[in-house]
Amino acid sequence: MVGPIGNKFAPIGDPGRQAYEDSLQVFEEVIQAACQQVGIEPVRADQIAVAGEITDQVFRHLIEDDVVIADVSGGNPNVMYELGLRHTTGKLTIQIGEFGQLPFDVNTIRTIQFSRSPRGLIDARNQLERALQVGLLEGPDLLAVTRIFREAQEGAADIELSTPDVTVETSDDDAPGLLDTMDDVERRLAAMADNADEIAAAIEIIGAVTESAGSEVQKAAQSGASNSVRLSLVAKYASDIREPVEKLESQSSEFAEHMESINDGVLALLKMIQSSSPEDRPEGWEAFLDQLISMAESSREGMEGLNTFGSAAEGLGSLSRQLRGPGRKINAAVNNMRKAIATIDSWDRAARSIRKPSEV
Repeated sequence: MVGPIGNKFAPIGDPGRQAYEDSLQVFEEVIQAACQQVGIEPVRADQIAVAGEITDQVFRHLIEDDVVIADVSGGNPNVMYELGLRHTTGKLTIQIGEFGQLPFDVNTIRTIQFSRSPRGLIDARNQLERALQVGLLEGPDLLAVTRIFREAQEGAADIELSTPDVTVETSDDDAPGLLDTMDDVERRLAAMADNADEIAAAIEIIGAVTESAGSEVQKAAQSGASNSVRLSLVAKYASDIREPVEKLESQSSEFAEHMESINDGVLALLKMIQSSSPEDRPEGWEAFLDQLISMAESSREGMEGLNTFGSAAEGLGSLSRQLRGPGRKINAAVNNMRKAIATIDSWDRAARSIRKPSEV
């Protein structure tokens, strides 16, 4: 387990002492408790008893251990460095973090968010336990950063935007030209914007239905209704969310497909714009960069809502088998968007690096 360690010897009230106590509380009440339920023993960096260089021991755990749990609350630099190293392995890695303290760099990767209250820590423990059960059974999802790292190791082509001398040559007379590529990219970006609107609409509907159904189930529980009555309410809820959940999954899949189909074109255009002087750049290049930046911002906003649904969806199947299908579809949508947004964020960074800060 990696997380902010703080300083347990600092005076009470000192930020270092508070960081230590906060981290220890999360470790004991969330991580240790969840791990014990699935039969694994968590180890904190400051609890490694073997003599030797602490950084060497930590790195070995990061590379060799089957599971790493990272508390990213506050974006501690050491934690972020260790998390980046771990992501190169492709092994099971689970992130947790206190709500409102998540660093921007990891907000596209599913993170178990918690509030520092008795109920909030219990919910986080239960979510972590489910994540461990699923991860140990099914294995980890391959993150974009892991895939890119492996491709680099295997000698894949370098796609860094800082190499303007790279040119693409083709002898195919039917190969698209610059304007053709820009037109195709712009059309698909517009389609992605439509997908994003549909995704937002589906999320809104699911949220409203969920709130209404939750209220009905709570009333039934308070009135002492039988399990059959509550199951009928769950069945109605499953029926009511079926259509918006299917739309959510299909639209997120289309969004990811559009993104994948134009990624090479977007990278080529960004490289060309970066390597050209402003007067030699194609007409509309500024609008193109603005479109990428806007797309990234709206996608991140949508991902915040999807992350909330993703965490909730993990527990749907345990309530009733009728909710397992919707739960899987919601998880599929979350995974589609997470992978897509990792790529969109790279477009955003490149576009902002070309734009002057005052114009972004």
